[in-house]
Amino acid sequence: MEKREAAVDKLRSLTSETKGRPLSPSERKQEAALLDEIQEHDEAAMRHIEASAAEERGTRAASPLQTMGTTRNLEPKESHMTVIPGDLLSRSLDIARGITTPGTGKAFSPEQMASKFVDLLAPQSVVMNSGVNRVTTNAETYSFPVIRSDFTAGFIGELDDLPSGGFGAEPLKVTPRKIAAADMLANELVEDGGSAFMDPVAKSLMRSVSLGFDREALLGTGASKGFVGIANTPGIQTHAVKGGFKDLDGFVAAFGKLESVNSKATAVVMNPAVWAGLMALRETSGSLKPLLSESAGSPTTGVQRAILGVPVWISSFMPGTDVLVYEADQIFAVWRKDAGFQISDQFGFLKDGTAVRAIARAAIAVPNAAAICKITITA
Repeated sequence: MEKREAAVDKLRSLTSETKGRPLSPSERKQEAALLDEIQEHDEAAMRHIEASAAEERGTRAASPLQTMGTTRNLEPKESHMTVIPGDLLSRSLDIARGITTPGTGKAFSPEQMASKFVDLLAPQSVVMNSGVNRVTTNAETYSFPVIRSDFTAGFIGELDDLPSGGFGAEPLKVTPRKIAAADMLANELVEDGGSAFMDPVAKSLMRSVSLGFDREALLGTGASKGFVGIANTPGIQTHAVKGGFKDLDGFVAAFGKLESVNSKATAVVMNPAVWAGLMALRETSGSLKPLLSESAGSPTTGVQRAILGVPVWISSFMPGTDVLVYEADQIFAVWRKDAGFQISDQFGFLKDGTAVRAIARAAIAVPNAAAICKITITA
């Protein structure tokens, strides 16, 4: 770290000497060289931290004591302690600064950091919360098998040839797309606060990423560097409701369409205004009891956010004219394993700031498009 501090001192000296005037070409060159040197030291420190953690794990795995029953409690286990977003952001700050402590490199490996990042982001996402499958990968492109026709089965006698043929499948390739949010933080905030202090910042970054994912996962068209969302997946089923919802028949029809292809509705996603309209429906004309009320008693009883037992999820990204009904188990959210926070003090060095960004790469895959039905409300 001494060489890094020396480079930082030189950069500070250069900044002080040239204060109030433009840099000459040679001074700009010197400034760029010093910034590159500082970045190299930071990257070297990060590699050292990761290598030390890997060496420790390897030493434990290779130890003969592991097979003698004397290290039963030393097996590395997944930590079940509560982790807040601020923990991940503070940890990323330490790595970026090259700060080493006895716990550095042991709290979270880079892969654990990415996994916990998505774990903490998921509750803020309507799509992830609705129960879709989560897949993590290191690959640039992930492939799913799309079954076009099933195997042929039949009764046969002993030693007869087994029935064959009928099966058809093709790959569905999905490329996770980058979702990011970034900004500059004053170093006073970064240096004075710990994990709890940084938690609101981390949550805000995660919320931005999760909302960006939801918007694309629900309505993406594949344009603007995004991916195709659930509502625009080719081959999904549709159902039209004329004049708006006056009862629940439109949902009954959509649920039935999923059942007809051996799927089951497990999630409904709609705009808040559509849900408010459904809650305003009454059992009979002149009644105060909501149609969605489960209780036969007072109309003041709370309404569960569900329709015919299927959970309802609210998203402001859904247009007021569309409702999505789907079997969540037939939808996959693909996340790259390099999700997380990234920190740099290079960009904001002359402003006494630290640049913070949250980056994830994700996409939605729907191998069985018939397990989705889009209800469209027409005039």
